[in-house]
Amino acid sequence: MQIPKPKRLRNKKAIEAVRKPYCELCGRRDMGLHVHHIITKGSGGPDHRCNLITLCAECHTKAHVGCLSQDRLWQVVGQREDVKPSAVTKTAQRLKRAAHVGEVN
Repeated sequence: MQIPKPKRLRNKKAIEAVRKPYCELCGRRDMGLHVHHIITKGSGGPDHRCNLITLCAECHTKAHVGCLSQDRLWQVVGQREDVKPSAVTKTAQRLKRAAHVGEVN
C-alpha cells in the first residue's frame, strides 16, 4: 500500500513576502539567496511565513545537509516575526499535520 503524498499549503505570495536581500542567518548579501522551507516541501511543509526563511547558498546547503537545526532556523524566524520560536514551530507543525490529513486546499 502506498501512502499518499500530503497536500501542501502553496502560496507564492508568502514566499515572495519573506524574500530578503540578505541571508537571515548570517547576513550575507554577496551570493545567491534562496527561500528555504524549514519543514521540507516533500514532508508537507507549508508555504507560510512561519516555515520560510531566506538563506544564502552556503547556509541553504548547511540546512539541507543537517548542519543547521530546525530549532535554530525557527529562532531566526521567530525574531523576524516578533514571536517566540515555539509559536512559529507550533504553527508550522499544525499546518503540516493538516496537510497530512488532507485539510489543505
